[in-house]
Amino acid sequence: MPQNFDNQPPLRPTHLAGRLAAPSFVIPAGVAENARFLAGKVDEVGLCLFETSACLNYGPQDLPPDLAALPLRWHAHLPVDLPWPQKSTAAQSAYPARTAATLARQVLKKAAFLEPRYAVLHPPKGSPLMQRRLLAGFAHHWKKHCHVQLLLENVAHSDIRSLGQGFLQDHGLGLCLDVGHLLGYGQKNLLLSTLPEQASLVHWSAPGDGDRHLPLTAFTGPQMQTAADLMVRFCATAVHMAEIFNWKGLADSLPILDAFAQPQPAL
Repeated sequence: MPQNFDNQPPLRPTHLAGRLAAPSFVIPAGVAENARFLAGKVDEVGLCLFETSACLNYGPQDLPPDLAALPLRWHAHLPVDLPWPQKSTAAQSAYPARTAATLARQVLKKAAFLEPRYAVLHPPKGSPLMQRRLLAGFAHHWKKHCHVQLLLENVAHSDIRSLGQGFLQDHGLGLCLDVGHLLGYGQKNLLLSTLPEQASLVHWSAPGDGDRHLPLTAFTGPQMQTAADLMVRFCATAVHMAEIFNWKGLADSLPILDAFAQPQPAL
């Protein structure tokens, strides 16, 4: 008997009205079914375009045209398996960055009819110098052919702060701040920087023992306090995505997000 995933009420955090997002995988089904399920429950869907080859094979059955009629905004997470070079010497040329940017644009083109507002990119592995060279090249080639705002996400091998002060602004890049990654990887330099205030998109999950994308109910006490302190630093237009890949865990997290977003009383 099919499981009824719609038995949870559409819990919209009132203090994040218009700015609540969910990933395109919260029930075990394709993108289209997930999007239809999420319509009316959240304001925006983050398309999980994680695998280059699989997403390049998407057709109308995966992303049907009628999705554009849903009451949703959209952004996209670019593939995490882009062919970045593994040796620092390869970063001397812009060619690897151009190849990665071209593939990423081809993937995003599959969802162009949804007019995604942001495209989230994981930095490549390597030294900060190598990352800067590759990301600068990627941004250059991306902006030549695509006008979707590119956001860098903090990951295990890059807290974004390590790219250097002003790197995002110098290359026309924005920030997707992943709270679960910040907590799970102990990214204190990011926490103590002014980057949180610059985030256009915020990913929320509890890290567990690393990067588990658990419900916010799994926060430890100190993690809960750090997360609450972070919320007050984010700008008033930032979109907040509960990056939890099952509906029950996501729904259980929304009251916590709402509590975080509640205006603080004046002292």
